[in-house]
Amino acid sequence: MNIYINNRTYEAATGERLIDIARKNHTHIGYFCGGNGICQTCYVKVIKGMDLLSPITEREKALLPDNLIADGIRVACLTTLDKPGTVELLTTVEEVKRMVEQRPQDIVGYQARMGWEALVKIPDTIAMQARRFAEGKFNPLELVTDVIKAAGDAVALTVRTLQYGWGPQDHATTFTREYVGEKGKHETKAETATCPAHARKLPEELKIPEKAPVN
Repeated sequence: MNIYINNRTYEAATGERLIDIARKNHTHIGYFCGGNGICQTCYVKVIKGMDLLSPITEREKALLPDNLIADGIRVACLTTLDKPGTVELLTTVEEVKRMVEQRPQDIVGYQARMGWEALVKIPDTIAMQARRFAEGKFNPLELVTDVIKAAGDAVALTVRTLQYGWGPQDHATTFTREYVGEKGKHETKAETATCPAHARKLPEELKIPEKAPVN
């Protein structure tokens, strides 16, 4: 099945967590705690397909106030794809990015609201995490390992973005170049090269016409 995250299409399978789908595809999502339901940065807004996701749990309710739940907000690391179909998501970090770019005057009010919503849930969040620790469900070593992996994912995202920009990665174009020596064809050398920039992404002024004149 396909899932749309920040207007980009990715393949996914039922049973996968939303955070894992986003991380696997290096899409723009927050996950400071590595996907362990602690940092509250992997919020996503469900635009379409809420009924295809796992039901909201008590653990998720400990992190999300009723107002955000009513707005279609879910915690990506605590939500899985339950049924096949079309799901469309907008991550809150992407929403903030777009707001800064398009409606910067709204950012103060938005951040104040989200900060307040997180503040009022702190007692419930602390109680939930303490209960998990007491029940042996909170593994600090697993948390550290996942955070390190998340840091690696962030580095991979940065590198991929610098090479390709946001969105699914296109396959690089491979071609062969031949170099002819001054003494003729017997000195010809072939070299295989890879171009990371897809042709359709090149600015028009940088594209060479197929029948360009040769001097």
